[in-house]
Amino acid sequence: MRFQRRRAVMVWVAFIALLGLGAAPTTAQDIGHLGTNRLDFETVKAESSQEAMGKGIVEYRGGDEPSSQWRASFRFGDLDPKTAYTVVIRGRFGELGSRDADAFAPLCSFETDSDGKGSCFWYFRGLARLNVAQLRVGDEDGDRVLQASRSGGPGSISTDANRFSPGGEISSRKAEPGGKASN
Repeated sequence: MRFQRRRAVMVWVAFIALLGLGAAPTTAQDIGHLGTNRLDFETVKAESSQEAMGKGIVEYRGGDEPSSQWRASFRFGDLDPKTAYTVVIRGRFGELGSRDADAFAPLCSFETDSDGKGSCFWYFRGLARLNVAQLRVGDEDGDRVLQASRSGGPGSISTDANRFSPGGEISSRKAEPGGKASN
């Protein structure tokens, strides 16, 4: 009788361990750009004497293409004072390999203050990919000033999962009873 009880306990422990390990592949899921994207802009031309800088966040808020929901905010400094600028993204629309997938589309624009600082914030729908973002003088056809890219160019774009990402937020914090998070 004792042997059967021990065996039953061992089976339950093994079952619970398997359930715990079964959740691990979800955290390793490739989310692409469907999360919180952090952009660090760098100057496009190495010979540029301008010390312009910029940062941005492009955050996935759920939904499927072409109606996915996003929130973006950018802030820039050391730009030309009292000048208009536009943030553009390459491949915002279109199927991979299409003309639209290679085109730059405007996201938001602003005018710098007398100190050369400026920012823009925008809610929008549709973002097929996020591999290159640029800051351009004037409109979307203007000269490139700054760029953020995932690979092969100036600046960087990194993505962290958020609560809208496929598989949900990946967090090192565990929820306590009552919904509060602890470390």
